[in-house]
Amino acid sequence: MSLDLIQLRDELRVHLGLDDNDLPDPDADLLLNRAYWELLDKFPFREKEVSGTFQTVVGTAIYGMPSPFEALRQLSIEDLETGQHTPLKRMTVYEYEKLFVNQTTLKSKPWGYVRESCSAKLYPTPDQIYTLTIKYWTTLADLVNDTDTPPIPQVWHEIILYGGLWRGYVRLGDLSRSAQIEAKQATLINTITPTEGKEEFDSHTAGVEVLGRDYEQTGIPDASARQSNWLWNHR
Repeated sequence: MSLDLIQLRDELRVHLGLDDNDLPDPDADLLLNRAYWELLDKFPFREKEVSGTFQTVVGTAIYGMPSPFEALRQLSIEDLETGQHTPLKRMTVYEYEKLFVNQTTLKSKPWGYVRESCSAKLYPTPDQIYTLTIKYWTTLADLVNDTDTPPIPQVWHEIILYGGLWRGYVRLGDLSRSAQIEAKQATLINTITPTEGKEEFDSHTAGVEVLGRDYEQTGIPDASARQSNWLWNHR
C-alpha cells in the first residue's frame, strides 16, 4: 500500500518519539521532502522521463528547455521528406565554437547541439521549420498536500521515511541514531531491483517456447516480445 503524506508524517513522529507540537507539519514535510529530493536526484526513476515535441524557427539557434526540467536525455530531428527521426549529436562548447561562423546566410538542417544554461543551441542554425523531439528528466512535484503520495514505486516510500527519520535525529542532536538509520536506509536501497533491471529481464525472457503434442494443423504462431515506448507528448 502506498503511503500518503499524512501517514509519512505520523510514522516519522512515532519513530522520533515526537507529537505534532514538537514536530509541526511544515517541519515534518521539510524533512520528508529533503529525503525525497535526494532520491530523485540520485536515481533515474521512470516517472521522471518525459517526451515532447517542438518546432524550430528559421534563423533561430537557441531554444529553451521545458519547465519543470532536470536534465536533457536526447534531442532528435524529423526528416521533412521521410519522417525519419535522427538523434542530434551533443557537442562540446569547443566543438561548437570551432565550427560556428557568425553569418546569417549559413543555415542548414541541424545535426548537433550544445547545452548552455537553460537552453540548447542547435548547429547549424535551422534553415527551415523542423520538428524536434526532446526526451528529458522532469522534476516531480514536492509533497505538500495531506493526500499527496510520492509518485514513484511504493517500495521507495519507506526509504523516504527513513531519509526523513535520520534527518530528524540530526535535528534532535542524536547523531548515533542518525547514522544507524542512514545505514539502514542504504541497505534497503541496495536490495531494490531498479525498474530498468526488471524490464531488461522481462525483455530477455519474453520469448516462450511451447512444447506439446503434434497437431494435424501446423503453423502455431511464434511468440514475440513487444516493447512499449512509454512516450507521451508534453508541452
